[in-house]
Amino acid sequence: VEDYAIPPGEEDAAAATAAEEVTDVDENPAVDITDDDANNDSTTAAAAAVDESILESGSAESSEEGTEKSAPPVDPNEALLQAMNHKEDGNNHFKSGDLISAARSYRHGTTLLKNLNQGNTGDEQVKQLIIILQTNLSMICFKQKKHKMSRDVASKALEVDNQNVKALYRRGVASRAMGDVDAARADLKEAYKLDPANTAVKKELLAIKKSLEDMKKKEKARLQKAFSSKSGSLLYSDKEAEEKRKLEEKKEQERRDAEALKKRKQEWEDECVRRMSSEPPEEAISYEDWDKAMKKKDEDEEKARKKAKKEEEDRKKEEKRKAREAQKANSQSKDDDSSDDELTESELRSLRGYKKTSDGRTTSYFNREQTEKEKELIGCIKPKKLEEVSSAASSTAASPTSLNNTSSVGSAWNAAGTTWEEKDTSEWCRACLTECLKEATAVFTASNAEQSTYVAVVKEVQSLTGDASVALAGGKKRYIYDFHTSVKYDIIDDGDEQIASGTLALPDINSATTAEEELDVDISGWKKAPSGEGVNLEDAVACQNLLVQDVRRSVLRFVEKFNANF
Repeated sequence: VEDYAIPPGEEDAAAATAAEEVTDVDENPAVDITDDDANNDSTTAAAAAVDESILESGSAESSEEGTEKSAPPVDPNEALLQAMNHKEDGNNHFKSGDLISAARSYRHGTTLLKNLNQGNTGDEQVKQLIIILQTNLSMICFKQKKHKMSRDVASKALEVDNQNVKALYRRGVASRAMGDVDAARADLKEAYKLDPANTAVKKELLAIKKSLEDMKKKEKARLQKAFSSKSGSLLYSDKEAEEKRKLEEKKEQERRDAEALKKRKQEWEDECVRRMSSEPPEEAISYEDWDKAMKKKDEDEEKARKKAKKEEEDRKKEEKRKAREAQKANSQSKDDDSSDDELTESELRSLRGYKKTSDGRTTSYFNREQTEKEKELIGCIKPKKLEEVSSAASSTAASPTSLNNTSSVGSAWNAAGTTWEEKDTSEWCRACLTECLKEATAVFTASNAEQSTYVAVVKEVQSLTGDASVALAGGKKRYIYDFHTSVKYDIIDDGDEQIASGTLALPDINSATTAEEELDVDISGWKKAPSGEGVNLEDAVACQNLLVQDVRRSVLRFVEKFNANF
């Protein structure tokens, strides 16, 4: 059985001799473990023939009603002697079938020894006698179908000796009777470890194993039945009904199609007979040609029906429209026939809560109409275009000194510059920056004997991207720009011969860079390395560095022009 399996060949022997060793174990354990106590009564009559080792199991304290309590003797020897007498009385009562008296005797014996083993400190003779009394009492409780009490009494015996095989066995069979198979199996496995030759323990383990296997088989069969599509399971009933319905619909459709085909062929045969019997006789037509002609005829008839239906709907809509117009014209004629001084019902309904002004407008009764004198005092309040008032505003309102030509940025309505307004200057700034960068040059005089002069010039501005704008807010201008570009340059000598060329990258030209040294200029590798007669690499690098400085100054010149122009 799992961890402690009974060796092969011993299972039959265990099952055959179990009844001779223990009388309170089921010979035929039921699959339902909680119902196996019903078979225990058959063993009561054979109790007298059982080995007295069964009666040497133990008992625990019990609070059963009606138990007689007497004061234990002071002398330990006297208490031990009386406890042994109670054990013998209990055995005799058990043999005679008086289970109640037997339980009472075992309980009295346990009570007498209670004070002799406080804290489990008694001598071995006292402990052994306590275990015998408690295991016997556990067996009696089991036969009385008091399974919980039987388990508790066996647990008390195990508190004295946790490796007592009989106490483990008693608690195991009681737990099994209560339905706690796991606890029963744990106790019986422990008992089997301590005494592998105990046939009663083997039989009980086999019974538990068999019952668990039966339960698994039943559960498996139940689940198979529940999920089987052939067992009428509710899980599949809807699906089966749907499939059955679809199959019936398919058969019905096939039947209707067959009937329609049969009727259509009959019509074709009639047509062929009519053609051949006509004067003069006509040639018979094949079924395919006749079917094609009939389908075309049906389609034409269907189109004609749809067209007629649409025309009928349009006619009804037109009649309804004319009826509404006639009704509307009739109501207007009735209103026109009434006196001009009196309001019609429709006018009263539309003017309820309103009034007409002198110019014929309809307005609320709460609206006050101005007099001619009041209109003359107020003057013309008609809205005017901004261009008409811009010149007047510029002549009458003095612009703040911090704006510096605000009119080129702000609108006429924002002459004071208090509202955020932004003007896009990207196109102008790109052109201005390109022009400034192309003006960058550098001259370097070599320190050699010839005192050669090298000039670095920007030949082309490449890939200039970005945007710029001027923002007006709080009476001040803000110049915002962010560009990325690169420039191609050449280095020439006194004879206007190109001795080197390369590219400078300016990855971040923005309004946050205000100082020359803050501007990043990346020097790429030489596109044409310095070469030529008497050309020194160090002189070319020095000329290149001077050009980098002038490129930075060109960017600052662009910023100055940007600020001055806007």
